[in-house]
Amino acid sequence: MIEKFYSIGKNILILFLIIYIGSLIAWVFNPIRVAFQTLFVPLILAGLLFYLLRPFVNLLNKKMPRGISILMIYLLFLGIIILSLALVGPVLQSQVMGLANNIPQIVEGIQEWFLEIDLFNRISQLQQEEFLDIDGYIDSAMETLNNWGRGVLTGMGSFIGSVASAVFTLILLPIVLFYVLKDSKKFQDIFVKMFQQNQQSEVREVLKDVDRALSSYIQGQGLVCLFVGILCLIAFLIIGLDYALLLAIIAGLTNIIPFFGPWIGSVPAVIVALFLSPLTALFTVLAIIIIQQIESNLISPQIIGKKLNLHPLVIIFLILIAGQLVGLIGMIFVVPLFASVRVLFTHGRKIWKIKKNPIKKFPGYEE
Repeated sequence: MIEKFYSIGKNILILFLIIYIGSLIAWVFNPIRVAFQTLFVPLILAGLLFYLLRPFVNLLNKKMPRGISILMIYLLFLGIIILSLALVGPVLQSQVMGLANNIPQIVEGIQEWFLEIDLFNRISQLQQEEFLDIDGYIDSAMETLNNWGRGVLTGMGSFIGSVASAVFTLILLPIVLFYVLKDSKKFQDIFVKMFQQNQQSEVREVLKDVDRALSSYIQGQGLVCLFVGILCLIAFLIIGLDYALLLAIIAGLTNIIPFFGPWIGSVPAVIVALFLSPLTALFTVLAIIIIQQIESNLISPQIIGKKLNLHPLVIIFLILIAGQLVGLIGMIFVVPLFASVRVLFTHGRKIWKIKKNPIKKFPGYEE
C-alpha cells in the first residue's frame, strides 16, 4: 500500500516538474501551439462534415469508386449552396440589413410597451435610487464605440490575420475532408495494427463504439436543427413575424446546444415580436414552447434516441462547465466528447489489458 502511494506521489511530482520546465521553455513549444491553433478549426469542421456526409458517400460508393463518390457529393453540396444563395440569399440579406437598421426602433417600441404597463416608471424609480443607471449604460456604450472606432486602425493587422486564417480554412477544409472520407478505414487499420494481434479485435470494438456514439449524435443533431428551423419558419410566417427566415435560422442553429440552445435562439424572435405587439410576443412564445415540446418528445427520440444514455442533469452540468471554461465551442462539443470518453471508460478493462501489452512498431501506411 505504501509503495502504491509512493508511486502515485512520484508520478504527480514528475508531472508538475514537466509542467514547470515547460513553462520555462515555452518558446520551444510555440511552433507546436501555432500549428495546433492553425489546424484546429479545419480538423473540427472536417470531423463534423465527415459524419454528416459519410452516409451519402457510402450510398454512392455502392455504384462507383469512393473517390468519385466524394467528388460527386462535393459537386452536389456546392450546387445546393449556390442554389440556396440564389433563392434565399437576397431575402436573407434584406432581412439582416432591415433588422440591423430597425434595432433603434425596436428598442424604442419595447420601451413604449414598458410605459404602457407602467413598468418603465418603476425602472425610473430604481434609476433614481442609483440601482439601475440607464444613462450611465448609454454613456458607457458610446464611449466603447468611440474607443472601438479609434482602435480600428490598430486592429487592422489582426483583422487581416483573421481573414487570412478564414481563407486558409476554406482551402484546407475540403482537402482534409476528402482524405478523411476516402481513407478513414485505412487510418483505423493503421491505428489497430499498433497493438498486439490478440488485442486488435478489442481495440477495433472500442473504435466502433466511439464512432457509433459520435455519428448518432452529430447526424441526429443536424437533422433536429433542420426540423426545428423549418417548424420555426412555418410558425413565424403564420404569426406574421418580421424577419421570419433570419429568426428561424438562428433558432435552428442554436438548437445544437442541448437544453440552453432553444431558449437562446428564441430571444431574438421574442424581442422582434414585442416590437409588433404584446399579443404577437405571446403567440411567439407559445409557438416556441410547442415546437420545443415536439422536438423533445417526438423528433429527438426518433432521430437520436437514447443512444448516448446521458441523464439530463449530467448534460446540463457539462454544458455549464464547458461554457465557463471554453465558451460556445465547449457548449457545442462537450456532450459528444463526454460520450466518447465514457465509451473508453466503459471498456476500461480491455484498455487496461491493451496498455499492459507492449505496442508494436508503427507499421506505416499500407495500401
